[in-house]
Amino acid sequence: MTATTDLIGLTLAFYGAMPPPRPPRPERDGPTWAAALLIGGVCLATVGPMITIWGFHRPEAAAKTRCLRAGGRIVYGALDGSDFHCDSPGPARSG
Repeated sequence: MTATTDLIGLTLAFYGAMPPPRPPRPERDGPTWAAALLIGGVCLATVGPMITIWGFHRPEAAAKTRCLRAGGRIVYGALDGSDFHCDSPGPARSG
């Protein structure tokens, strides 16, 4: 049943009117490099601090991995996750 419906729809699609031709693109006023420079600057200003912050939080990953391998669990002291310590049965305390 669906093959017949698809065949009818495909056949009827060729009986429709052609769309109107696309109008030519308007000429741009002013330099386009200024817009590209502005947008690129905004992207760099946004991504730059994110990379920097990621670099500061990266050393914590090794301490968290050591804690989990020792059989402990990571306990956060604040809701933003900035201060943590390892709650483990052994002497391996991290943070």
